[in-house]
Amino acid sequence: MRLKNKIGFGIFLLVFTILFSHVVYSLGVAPARNTIDFEPNFEGEYEIKIYNSGAKDIKTLIYVEGRMQDSIELDQSELIFSSDDEYKIVGYTVRLPSKIDVPGNHIINIVIREVPIGSDTGGAVIGSSVAVVHQVVIKVPYPGKYAVADLKIVETNRYDKVDFIVSVNNLGSERIDAAKGLIDIYDSHNQKVASLETILDSIDSKKVKGLSATWDDNVELGKYSAKLILTYDGKVAEDQREFYVGKLFVDIINIVVEGFRLGEIAKFVILVENQWPEPISGVYTEFIFSKLGEEVAIVKSASETIDALFTGELIAYWDTEGVEEGIYDTVINLYYDDQKIEKDMKTYVGLDSIKFDLFGTGAVITDTGGLDKLNLAIIAVIALILANIGWFIYFKKFKK
Repeated sequence: MRLKNKIGFGIFLLVFTILFSHVVYSLGVAPARNTIDFEPNFEGEYEIKIYNSGAKDIKTLIYVEGRMQDSIELDQSELIFSSDDEYKIVGYTVRLPSKIDVPGNHIINIVIREVPIGSDTGGAVIGSSVAVVHQVVIKVPYPGKYAVADLKIVETNRYDKVDFIVSVNNLGSERIDAAKGLIDIYDSHNQKVASLETILDSIDSKKVKGLSATWDDNVELGKYSAKLILTYDGKVAEDQREFYVGKLFVDIINIVVEGFRLGEIAKFVILVENQWPEPISGVYTEFIFSKLGEEVAIVKSASETIDALFTGELIAYWDTEGVEEGIYDTVINLYYDDQKIEKDMKTYVGLDSIKFDLFGTGAVITDTGGLDKLNLAIIAVIALILANIGWFIYFKKFKK
């Protein structure tokens, strides 16, 4: 083979490898998390699916980690996959004691780790191999009445109205009969400019309820802070948030997801506008996805510098292996210049699309519907094959 043909073939192999490397994953587990409300002497049986995503011959070790690891009994400690095995099911039994003294969430990890077939279970193998984790979360209620308050700002880009939601999570063992939020709003000079009250409401044990309030009187552009005092049955919980009325110095104007398939890695392209007349460095975003009050994933973008009065791109990746279709409550945090802007939205995850309903405005940002990576890869491969054929004909004719 002539040197030029060798070079062409080498380029073909290199591009082919790069374009298709993103589809090679060896392990997956679903569901990613199982949440159990504590009950004395509780016993339950559950199953997880372990996926052979790489479609190859592998061996996996399965073991339990965490302070309460003795509460979980696995029905298998290792699995052997052939390349034809799409997934295998592993069962486990949860047995809880009569009492857990420390309230809150107790996390137990079921680790599925790939090891070479025929290897022993030495620490060197375990320490260097790839693993996925299924989390078992035991929710232990606080004795009596205990609430956690989360103040959310529903920003709508309106200059005459700001909506607040006080999310109250009753983590106690007893029902809260009367909960009410008082929100004091301060301007950038720390002067109080408004006070708001939510309605009075009850919250059942282990439930979450939102209490709303609206600020629509003498709202001016600028930066504000809101301080919440939640009173409930003689107890108090607090929270606070900073927010802007009007345009921000840095703002998210679009989120694009291209070529998405559920179970694969989703690439987020976040378009960020710098409205400040100077470059701003250290700009990045953080997505926090939750469902039914439980955190599912945290996704962060790389940090970038956005030029003055310019729209730049931030890139983030979400591995959706084990993620289910449905609607997720999402908090997106935008960080820049030692500041943090928090926005709430809904995320709609489908089989082949991810859509965001930003900040309750109905501004749906969707899959672009363009060519995905696989189609681009196929086109590139075909183009390279045609180029090699053209080189072959050209050099053969030139030799004659």
